[in-house]
Amino acid sequence: MTEPGNDLAALYQRIQRLEDIEAIRRLKARYLNACDQQDPPAVRACFADDDKVSIEVAHLGTYESASGFCAMFQQAACHPFVLDKHQGGNAEIDIIDDTHAKALWCLDYRCINTRDETLTMLSLLYHDEYEKIGGAWKIRRTRSEFKAAFHGTYASGTLKALVAGHSVADAPLNK
Repeated sequence: MTEPGNDLAALYQRIQRLEDIEAIRRLKARYLNACDQQDPPAVRACFADDDKVSIEVAHLGTYESASGFCAMFQQAACHPFVLDKHQGGNAEIDIIDDTHAKALWCLDYRCINTRDETLTMLSLLYHDEYEKIGGAWKIRRTRSEFKAAFHGTYASGTLKALVAGHSVADAPLNK
């Protein structure tokens, strides 16, 4: 039989773990929503404050600072002609200890570029690492692993594939 104090400590630890998992889910949702709202400051706020992060986005580059990543995001995606939708799910969140966690997320992404008359659809896996800083979870590292991609044009009135495969690395994106 366990001591009542030990039961309470175990219960507190289990509740804290559930609260941490929910906080990480909400953090990822804030990040994806900020991307869709074309809000670089809100995107930046999802990452560790000290700018010592690692963000790998395949053909878009590797960034060792959240500010560098947000500058690329601002230039590439923050335009009225870019209509993005990031839909994350299938989260597998593992709490490592009181201040570290990791997760695997699926992303379903769609982008309509009304200037270039293109449509991009892709799926990828996010491999994320988180750190709890000052009581709040932040993204410390993230790596995107592309799984399926389609990039096409609708300029002729009919959707025509330009690239279909595991990545859109060779697609004429936002040119």
